[in-house]
Amino acid sequence: MKMLDYLLAPVALVGLVATGWWGLYQSPQRPANLAAQLEQDANAALARNGYDWAHVRMNGQRAVLTGAAPSEDAAMAAAETILHSAWTGGVVVGGVTVVEVAVDPGLPVSPFSWRAQKLADGRIILSGHVPSRMIASQIEAEATRLSGGQAPENRMEVAAGAPGGNWQGVARFGLALLSELDSGDVRLIDNTLRVGGVEADPAERARLSAQVSALAAPYRGAPLIKGLPVWTATYTPDGLVLAGKVRTEAQRMDLLGIAQAQATGSVIDQMTLAPDMPDAWVAPVRTGLASFARFRNGEMGYYPAEGDVGIAIEGEAPPSAIHFLKQDMTHAGAGLPVTVWAYPVDVDVPEVQGIDFGGDPVAACQQGMDAVLAANPVVFEGEGAVLSRESGAALDKALAVSHLCLADLVFEVDGPADSARAEAVVSYFTAAGFDPARLSALGYGPDPSGQSNDNAEGQAANPRIEIRVLTRSD
Repeated sequence: MKMLDYLLAPVALVGLVATGWWGLYQSPQRPANLAAQLEQDANAALARNGYDWAHVRMNGQRAVLTGAAPSEDAAMAAAETILHSAWTGGVVVGGVTVVEVAVDPGLPVSPFSWRAQKLADGRIILSGHVPSRMIASQIEAEATRLSGGQAPENRMEVAAGAPGGNWQGVARFGLALLSELDSGDVRLIDNTLRVGGVEADPAERARLSAQVSALAAPYRGAPLIKGLPVWTATYTPDGLVLAGKVRTEAQRMDLLGIAQAQATGSVIDQMTLAPDMPDAWVAPVRTGLASFARFRNGEMGYYPAEGDVGIAIEGEAPPSAIHFLKQDMTHAGAGLPVTVWAYPVDVDVPEVQGIDFGGDPVAACQQGMDAVLAANPVVFEGEGAVLSRESGAALDKALAVSHLCLADLVFEVDGPADSARAEAVVSYFTAAGFDPARLSALGYGPDPSGQSNDNAEGQAANPRIEIRVLTRSD
């Protein structure tokens, strides 16, 4: 027995040494290995749960959370995710013991826009910005309750920049109104709640509109609750559908021709003739249809019931289509009220393919602006500061490039002569929803060749608009 003990002793000693070496240098519990594993697990957990703004670095078992948090609520929820990302915490078990929150406030979104849509089949789609994940879950639960247990499609994103006051209460108020409509669209854009939809009963229409209009400050309500239309142009998956009644065949062919000339997709004619129809509405509709045919989605209609909205145009479109539509409808005439609820969307910009906007942010953004304006110059009508329709493509592409740029960059619009032309471009950008705090206008006087901009001849020779990309410290 003693001999056996002597034989086993060296083996035991080697095993003890190996175990000690593994424990010091290879074990997951070794401080360096443990910290690396915890950091990997924590960052993976953040990515799985949608915290793409957040990053973790480990100091032993102490986690440091960094990044631009869209809200305090988002930062606390990310910290909770980190605490449970590996094991159960504690020195013995080896998990994260403490989370130090060292986040920066996220850049505010402007405009801060939230949306709820109710489709004809009763489904609800939630999208846009919300102040926190907690509020998003509460809004989702409210939408489920109001739709009889049918869960909505949730596309909401947490962002900074929500206005003060009871933002969540206003959003839920909009949801409650939406539930009373057969179909509709509610948008909370900064401090304005827009409620649009169809309600055939005049008394109900008046009641719902009054509730929207009575929204308490600092919020304001804007209703667009319509009755039954006489004529509509509606975007569907099959194309732009023209439907309803017109008085003559000539009117039908006229409206159809305008839509076909401007629309990028199919135009479907479902209009019928009604000889007893009044036709005062046709002139303003044909005026607006030329721009509406460039929309991506939405509806344009004539609603003639007493106390109704007249002509209503809703949808999403390139900013230039919205700009010139509003300009045209201001002078459309016929004495009918006109409401335009249109929301800008970006256009494709082939000129910036190949530019790395994730590299040098200022240089890449400037390169993109220069490429767009070189290929698509901004021009004006005559010698004044009224934007020409030819400038629509340039301005739409410049706006799209700005959305590819870093969110804290600012833009100086430089124009010839005084700053009037530059200010016209700034106004265009602002009307399309761009943050005015990130824009400025400058008239740059004579051009480098010595050609003066103090007269019409000089302005005609040197009309180019330029956009300079700057940091806030420049």
